[in-house]
Amino acid sequence: MGVGFIRPISVLVVNDERSTGRAMAVQFLANSTRAAEIIAVVTRHEWSFLRQLLDQRATDSPRLPLPEVLCSILTELGPVYVKLGQLLSTRADLLSEPYLEALSALQADVPFVPWQQIEPMLLEELGRPLLDCFSMFPDDPIAAGSIGQVYKATLLDGTPAAVKVLRPGIEEQVAEDGSLLRQLAGLASSTALGASYDLVGLADQVLDALNRELDFRVEAANTLRLQGVLERSSFVRDGILKVPQVTMSLTSQRVLVLEWIEGEPMLSDAARQVLIDAHEEGMQAANRALLGAFVEQYFLEGFFHADPHPGNLKVNDSGVITLLDEGMMGHFDPRTRTTLLDLVLALINQDAARATDLLIQLAPPALGVRVDRLQLQRQLDQLIAANFSKPLDELSFALFLGELLQLANRVGLRVPGTLGLFVKSVTNLEGVGRSLDPTFSFTGEMEPLVAKLLSQSLLLPEERAMQFGLDLRNFAVDAPRQLSQLLRRFSGDELVFALELEGLDQLRSTVDRLSRRLSLSILVAALLLSATVMTTSSDKALLQNISEGLFIAASLFGLWLIQSLLRSSRKA
Repeated sequence: MGVGFIRPISVLVVNDERSTGRAMAVQFLANSTRAAEIIAVVTRHEWSFLRQLLDQRATDSPRLPLPEVLCSILTELGPVYVKLGQLLSTRADLLSEPYLEALSALQADVPFVPWQQIEPMLLEELGRPLLDCFSMFPDDPIAAGSIGQVYKATLLDGTPAAVKVLRPGIEEQVAEDGSLLRQLAGLASSTALGASYDLVGLADQVLDALNRELDFRVEAANTLRLQGVLERSSFVRDGILKVPQVTMSLTSQRVLVLEWIEGEPMLSDAARQVLIDAHEEGMQAANRALLGAFVEQYFLEGFFHADPHPGNLKVNDSGVITLLDEGMMGHFDPRTRTTLLDLVLALINQDAARATDLLIQLAPPALGVRVDRLQLQRQLDQLIAANFSKPLDELSFALFLGELLQLANRVGLRVPGTLGLFVKSVTNLEGVGRSLDPTFSFTGEMEPLVAKLLSQSLLLPEERAMQFGLDLRNFAVDAPRQLSQLLRRFSGDELVFALELEGLDQLRSTVDRLSRRLSLSILVAALLLSATVMTTSSDKALLQNISEGLFIAASLFGLWLIQSLLRSSRKA
């Protein structure tokens, strides 16, 4: 799209006085041809969404385009926005199931980069001729993605290898699109949508994830770490699950050399037959190996594959399953994974009270937001009852977790992105399990695995002991100083206690109302008594008239008091 496209759009925007969003688009378009391209793509598919997104006067959240339209927009916008869609597919707290499903399958539609552009970058990264590293390196790639493309080469020892090469110019494109994405998030942050969701934080999360994928050394490190996790696993037997080997001597920021994996896609008929022939328990063996490995990754290692969809699982002739693409990994610190395990057990045991406390620990409220714990517990209790009333083979634990995160978002809790990755991983894993075995129950199978994990004391006692030691040390260091401050305040009359009682305003209002009625009742009685005394003890006409006036006043006050009491009783 040329620079000439900016002027017609600008004129259209300025001439349309009915839309604040279009006027704001002028600022967005100011000095960027790429911004004009983005506006053009979005307006071609659905202008109303961008107008609502940028309109600061709007009080309602903008209606998202339909899932298929949203995917078309993101695909046409390029790798940064494809990555945005892929990351949004992990946010079950933000989007409904149709959007999550559509965005999970989002792939960039990009052409192959010619060999003439790839070869110079390869030589620069390797630092030597190709023939010094590979016995064969074809000119044509076998696959292309938004970040790079893949070649099937042969190492000097004759071993087939998958070589991932970064697309030339992708780093500059990511930098420009990233800047525009932050601008767009900043513009939208003052709208109703921006106030409800941390759009700037989401944009930063997208760009951080994308920048990590631009460095293949990160994926190489992830692959090696996951390889170590699987090798020492007590739940994955006989090497049924593995990851590709990494050739670190040829791997750099822009080039990743991995073992070439032969095999069939996990859910193909050929793969199913191989699993049946290779393992006595067939599909059940594969399911148990996958689930056992991921339970360890979630709750023991705190480091897990976030995207185990069928395309990232291959089965070779021996029935060994290989986990591909370690670019998207989730991380939990020791405290988070322990709390998450407690939450999962509380949900399985249908303990809404404990699950409420743990959910608030995992997703603390946004700044200035007060969460009604009792209301959250009631809603969580209803959610648990609605899901666990189903038979286990019909219960989708992934959908249940997605509904849980949406509930957390509605009540004002800030759900961290790692929980979204966890739900995405569980969703893919449960989907594979059900495809292999329709009777597979994620909940039913996970409960004994978690019990086994606990019984074997595999919750990293060294790390927990270290954390306990640090907490104890901090307490020992801080406690004397805090106790000294407390005693000094006691002795100097500086100690002030602030109590905040919920419902106190309503109680005060009720007491004030009752006191006024009591005072009025006393006044009515005094008037009646005065009138009676004056009538019986005096013969003067003036006093007789005053007593009659007192009777009338007392009667009016009395009638008003009775009416007030009747009105209050009807409201109650």
